[in-house]
Amino acid sequence: MGSKPVPLEAARHPSWAPTPRNRTSIRIHSTRGCTMERENDHSKLPAYRFVHIAALLGSARKRSCPYSGTSGGVGMTMRGTSAAVVQLLSVARASGVMVNRTKLAKLLFLADFEAVDRGCAPGSGVEWRWRHYGPYSDSLRDIETDLELAGIVKRVETTNYYGTLEVRIALTGETPQVEIDAQFAEIVERIVSEKGRLSATQLKDLTYQTPPMVAAQKLGQREVRLDLTGGPPIPDLEPGLERLRAIALAMPALDDEVGAVEELAAEIDALSELRREATGEMLDGD
Repeated sequence: MGSKPVPLEAARHPSWAPTPRNRTSIRIHSTRGCTMERENDHSKLPAYRFVHIAALLGSARKRSCPYSGTSGGVGMTMRGTSAAVVQLLSVARASGVMVNRTKLAKLLFLADFEAVDRGCAPGSGVEWRWRHYGPYSDSLRDIETDLELAGIVKRVETTNYYGTLEVRIALTGETPQVEIDAQFAEIVERIVSEKGRLSATQLKDLTYQTPPMVAAQKLGQREVRLDLTGGPPIPDLEPGLERLRAIALAMPALDDEVGAVEELAAEIDALSELRREATGEMLDGD
Protein backbone atom coordinates (compact mmCIF):
# COMPACT_ATOMS: atom_id res chain seq x y z
CA MET A 1 0.00 0.00 0.00
CA GLY A 2 1.18 3.51 -0.74
CA SER A 3 1.82 6.18 1.85
CA LYS A 4 -1.19 8.21 2.93
CA PRO A 5 -1.04 12.01 2.51
CA VAL A 6 -0.51 13.89 5.73
CA PRO A 7 -2.68 17.01 6.25
CA LEU A 8 -0.62 20.14 6.76
CA GLU A 9 -2.47 20.98 9.96
CA ALA A 10 -1.97 17.49 11.41
CA ALA A 11 1.76 17.68 10.79
CA ARG A 12 2.16 20.80 12.93
CA HIS A 13 2.91 20.41 16.63
CA PRO A 14 3.15 23.89 18.22
CA SER A 15 3.69 22.40 21.66
CA TRP A 16 6.89 20.63 20.62
CA ALA A 17 9.98 21.88 22.43
CA PRO A 18 13.62 20.82 21.89
CA THR A 19 15.05 18.51 24.53
CA PRO A 20 18.62 17.36 25.17
CA ARG A 21 17.71 14.08 23.50
CA ASN A 22 16.53 15.51 20.18
CA ARG A 23 18.64 18.64 20.06
CA THR A 24 21.14 18.71 17.25
CA SER A 25 24.81 18.53 18.07
CA ILE A 26 25.72 20.91 15.27
CA ARG A 27 27.86 23.83 16.32
CA ILE A 28 26.43 27.28 15.59
CA HIS A 29 28.85 30.15 15.85
CA SER A 30 30.24 33.12 13.99
CA THR A 31 33.91 32.21 13.77
CA ARG A 32 35.32 32.73 10.27
CA GLY A 33 38.71 31.08 10.74
CA CYS A 34 39.47 27.46 11.50
CA THR A 35 42.41 25.24 12.43
CA MET A 36 43.08 21.91 10.74
CA GLU A 37 43.08 18.75 12.84
CA ARG A 38 44.23 16.18 10.30
CA GLU A 39 45.14 15.90 6.64
CA ASN A 40 44.16 13.67 3.77
CA ASP A 41 45.23 13.23 0.16
CA HIS A 42 42.73 14.70 -2.31
CA SER A 43 45.26 14.88 -5.14
CA LYS A 44 42.95 12.88 -7.40
CA LEU A 45 40.40 15.68 -7.47
CA PRO A 46 40.78 18.30 -10.24
CA ALA A 47 41.95 21.71 -9.11
CA TYR A 48 38.83 23.46 -10.43
CA ARG A 49 36.67 21.27 -8.21
CA PHE A 50 38.54 22.52 -5.13
CA VAL A 51 37.85 26.11 -6.17
CA HIS A 52 34.17 25.34 -6.72
CA ILE A 53 33.88 23.42 -3.47
CA ALA A 54 35.56 26.24 -1.55
CA ALA A 55 33.05 28.73 -2.94
CA LEU A 56 30.01 26.57 -2.25
CA LEU A 57 31.11 25.68 1.23
CA GLY A 58 31.25 29.34 2.14
CA SER A 59 34.85 30.07 1.15
CA ALA A 60 36.24 28.16 4.12
CA ARG A 61 39.29 29.90 5.54
CA LYS A 62 42.28 28.13 7.07
CA ARG A 63 44.90 29.58 9.40
CA SER A 64 47.71 27.08 9.11
CA CYS A 65 47.11 24.75 6.13
CA PRO A 66 45.89 24.71 2.52
CA TYR A 67 42.34 23.89 1.49
CA SER A 68 43.40 20.59 -0.01
CA GLY A 69 44.46 19.45 3.45
CA THR A 70 40.90 19.15 4.73
CA SER A 71 39.45 15.77 5.57
CA GLY A 72 35.74 15.13 5.86
CA GLY A 73 35.08 18.82 6.49
CA VAL A 74 37.23 18.95 9.65
CA GLY A 75 38.50 22.47 10.22
CA MET A 76 36.02 24.00 7.78
CA THR A 77 33.17 26.42 8.38
CA MET A 78 30.03 25.96 6.28
CA ARG A 79 27.99 28.95 5.18
CA GLY A 80 24.94 29.56 3.02
CA THR A 81 23.17 26.61 1.39
CA SER A 82 25.95 24.22 2.39
CA ALA A 83 25.41 25.11 6.06
CA ALA A 84 21.67 24.52 5.76
CA VAL A 85 22.18 21.10 4.14
CA VAL A 86 24.83 20.05 6.66
CA GLN A 87 22.67 21.17 9.56
CA LEU A 88 19.65 19.22 8.33
CA LEU A 89 21.74 16.08 7.83
CA SER A 90 23.27 16.51 11.28
CA VAL A 91 19.85 16.78 12.94
CA ALA A 92 18.63 13.78 10.95
CA ARG A 93 21.62 11.69 12.05
CA ALA A 94 21.12 12.63 15.70
CA SER A 95 17.42 11.73 15.42
CA GLY A 96 17.96 8.48 13.53
CA VAL A 97 16.12 9.80 10.48
CA MET A 98 16.98 8.49 7.01
CA VAL A 99 17.30 11.23 4.39
CA ASN A 100 17.18 10.68 0.66
CA ARG A 101 17.48 13.29 -2.07
CA THR A 102 13.73 13.93 -2.23
CA LYS A 103 13.30 14.20 1.54
CA LEU A 104 16.24 16.58 1.81
CA ALA A 105 14.64 18.99 -0.66
CA LYS A 106 11.17 18.79 0.84
CA LEU A 107 12.31 19.17 4.46
CA LEU A 108 14.49 22.14 3.54
CA PHE A 109 11.60 23.74 1.63
CA LEU A 110 9.28 23.31 4.62
CA ALA A 111 11.91 24.92 6.85
CA ASP A 112 12.25 27.86 4.46
CA PHE A 113 8.48 28.25 4.27
CA GLU A 114 8.12 28.27 8.07
CA ALA A 115 10.96 30.78 8.41
CA VAL A 116 9.22 33.18 6.01
CA ASP A 117 5.90 32.52 7.74
CA ARG A 118 7.55 33.71 10.98
CA GLY A 119 8.79 36.86 9.27
CA CYS A 120 12.38 35.66 8.88
CA ALA A 121 14.53 35.19 5.80
CA PRO A 122 14.61 31.71 4.23
CA GLY A 123 17.72 30.04 5.57
CA SER A 124 18.62 27.75 2.68
CA GLY A 125 19.38 30.53 0.22
CA VAL A 126 18.07 28.53 -2.75
CA GLU A 127 15.53 29.47 -5.41
CA TRP A 128 12.55 27.13 -5.20
CA ARG A 129 10.66 26.12 -8.34
CA TRP A 130 7.73 23.80 -8.96
CA ARG A 131 9.12 20.62 -10.47
CA HIS A 132 7.48 17.27 -11.26
CA TYR A 133 7.51 16.18 -7.61
CA GLY A 134 6.93 19.49 -5.89
CA PRO A 135 9.36 22.25 -4.87
CA TYR A 136 12.98 21.74 -5.89
CA SER A 137 16.18 23.65 -6.64
CA ASP A 138 18.95 22.60 -9.03
CA SER A 139 21.54 24.13 -6.71
CA LEU A 140 20.88 21.37 -4.16
CA ARG A 141 22.31 18.77 -6.55
CA ASP A 142 25.45 20.87 -7.02
CA ILE A 143 25.87 21.30 -3.27
CA GLU A 144 25.34 17.57 -2.76
CA THR A 145 28.03 16.71 -5.31
CA ASP A 146 30.58 19.13 -3.89
CA LEU A 147 29.97 18.04 -0.31
CA GLU A 148 30.61 14.47 -1.40
CA LEU A 149 33.82 15.43 -3.20
CA ALA A 150 34.95 17.23 -0.04
CA GLY A 151 34.38 14.04 1.95
CA ILE A 152 31.62 15.55 4.08
CA VAL A 153 28.68 13.48 2.87
CA LYS A 154 28.22 10.11 1.22
CA ARG A 155 25.59 9.08 -1.30
CA VAL A 156 24.24 5.55 -1.40
CA GLU A 157 22.08 4.34 -4.28
CA THR A 158 19.49 1.78 -3.25
CA THR A 159 16.08 0.50 -4.31
CA ASN A 160 13.03 1.37 -2.25
CA TYR A 161 10.00 -0.78 -1.43
CA TYR A 162 8.42 -0.03 -4.81
CA GLY A 163 11.53 -0.93 -6.80
CA THR A 164 12.43 2.68 -7.58
CA LEU A 165 16.02 3.92 -7.43
CA GLU A 166 16.64 6.00 -4.32
CA VAL A 167 19.69 8.10 -3.43
CA ARG A 168 20.30 8.36 0.31
CA ILE A 169 22.52 11.10 1.73
CA ALA A 170 24.30 11.14 5.10
CA LEU A 171 27.24 12.80 6.83
CA THR A 172 30.42 10.71 6.76
CA GLY A 173 32.03 11.72 10.03
CA GLU A 174 32.28 14.58 12.47
CA THR A 175 29.82 17.39 11.78
CA PRO A 176 31.58 20.41 10.28
CA GLN A 177 31.14 23.78 11.93
CA VAL A 178 28.46 26.01 10.41
CA GLU A 179 27.48 29.66 10.44
CA ILE A 180 23.70 29.78 10.34
CA ASP A 181 20.91 31.85 11.80
CA ALA A 182 20.01 30.44 15.23
CA GLN A 183 16.27 30.75 14.64
CA PHE A 184 16.52 28.94 11.32
CA ALA A 185 18.59 26.24 13.03
CA GLU A 186 15.76 25.73 15.53
CA ILE A 187 13.21 25.58 12.71
CA VAL A 188 15.20 22.91 10.86
CA GLU A 189 15.54 20.89 14.05
CA ARG A 190 11.79 21.03 14.68
CA ILE A 191 10.90 20.24 11.06
CA VAL A 192 13.11 17.14 11.07
CA SER A 193 11.76 16.04 14.46
CA GLU A 194 8.11 16.45 13.43
CA LYS A 195 8.22 15.40 9.79
CA GLY A 196 11.53 13.63 9.21
CA ARG A 197 10.04 10.14 9.57
CA LEU A 198 7.39 10.77 6.92
CA SER A 199 8.02 9.12 3.58
CA ALA A 200 9.19 11.12 0.58
CA THR A 201 5.69 10.79 -0.91
CA GLN A 202 4.04 12.08 2.26
CA LEU A 203 6.43 15.03 2.38
CA LYS A 204 5.71 15.78 -1.27
CA ASP A 205 1.97 15.78 -0.55
CA LEU A 206 2.60 18.05 2.43
CA THR A 207 4.49 20.60 0.34
CA TYR A 208 1.65 20.66 -2.19
CA GLN A 209 -0.62 21.97 0.58
CA THR A 210 1.59 24.99 1.37
CA PRO A 211 0.43 28.41 0.08
CA PRO A 212 3.37 28.81 -2.36
CA MET A 213 2.56 25.51 -4.07
CA VAL A 214 -1.20 26.16 -3.98
CA ALA A 215 -0.62 29.48 -5.78
CA ALA A 216 1.62 27.80 -8.37
CA GLN A 217 -0.94 25.06 -9.01
CA LYS A 218 -3.63 27.68 -9.64
CA LEU A 219 -1.42 29.09 -12.39
CA GLY A 220 -1.00 25.56 -13.76
CA GLN A 221 2.53 26.14 -15.03
CA ARG A 222 5.54 24.16 -13.82
CA GLU A 223 9.08 25.50 -13.46
CA VAL A 224 7.75 28.77 -12.01
CA ARG A 225 9.65 30.37 -9.16
CA LEU A 226 7.75 29.95 -5.89
CA ASP A 227 6.90 32.91 -3.68
CA LEU A 228 7.41 31.67 -0.12
CA THR A 229 5.06 34.35 1.20
CA GLY A 230 2.21 32.51 -0.54
CA GLY A 231 1.68 34.99 -3.34
CA PRO A 232 1.58 34.20 -7.07
CA PRO A 233 4.78 32.74 -8.55
CA ILE A 234 7.55 35.29 -9.05
CA PRO A 235 8.03 36.30 -12.70
CA ASP A 236 11.24 34.99 -14.24
CA LEU A 237 12.99 38.10 -15.58
CA GLU A 238 16.24 36.43 -16.59
CA PRO A 239 15.28 35.59 -20.24
CA GLY A 240 14.24 39.20 -20.84
CA LEU A 241 17.36 40.55 -19.16
CA GLU A 242 19.52 38.24 -21.26
CA ARG A 243 17.99 39.64 -24.45
CA LEU A 244 18.55 43.21 -23.25
CA ARG A 245 22.21 42.41 -22.46
CA ALA A 246 22.68 41.02 -25.96
CA ILE A 247 21.15 44.16 -27.49
CA ALA A 248 23.32 46.43 -25.34
CA LEU A 249 26.49 44.55 -26.31
CA ALA A 250 25.61 44.85 -30.01
CA MET A 251 25.06 48.61 -29.84
CA PRO A 252 27.93 50.90 -30.85
CA ALA A 253 29.62 52.87 -28.10
CA LEU A 254 28.20 56.36 -27.59
CA ASP A 255 30.54 59.32 -27.88
CA ASP A 256 30.23 62.01 -25.22
CA GLU A 257 29.34 65.42 -26.55
CA VAL A 258 32.35 67.69 -26.22
CA GLY A 259 31.97 69.89 -23.17
CA ALA A 260 28.65 68.30 -22.08
CA VAL A 261 30.01 67.00 -18.76
CA GLU A 262 31.53 70.35 -17.87
CA GLU A 263 28.27 72.17 -18.69
CA LEU A 264 26.25 69.77 -16.55
CA ALA A 265 28.64 70.19 -13.62
CA ALA A 266 28.42 73.97 -13.91
CA GLU A 267 24.61 73.85 -13.99
CA ILE A 268 24.47 71.65 -10.91
CA ASP A 269 26.84 74.00 -9.10
CA ALA A 270 24.79 77.07 -10.08
CA LEU A 271 21.62 75.57 -8.66
CA SER A 272 23.16 74.46 -5.38
CA GLU A 273 22.02 77.56 -3.46
CA LEU A 274 18.43 77.21 -4.72
CA ARG A 275 18.40 73.56 -3.73
CA ARG A 276 19.62 74.46 -0.26
CA GLU A 277 16.87 77.08 0.17
CA ALA A 278 14.17 74.70 -1.10
CA THR A 279 15.32 71.97 1.25
CA GLY A 280 15.27 74.40 4.16
CA GLU A 281 11.73 75.53 3.32
CA MET A 282 10.47 71.93 3.26
CA LEU A 283 12.11 71.08 6.58
CA ASP A 284 10.99 74.27 8.30
CA GLY A 285 7.47 73.94 6.89
CA ASP A 286 6.86 70.82 8.99
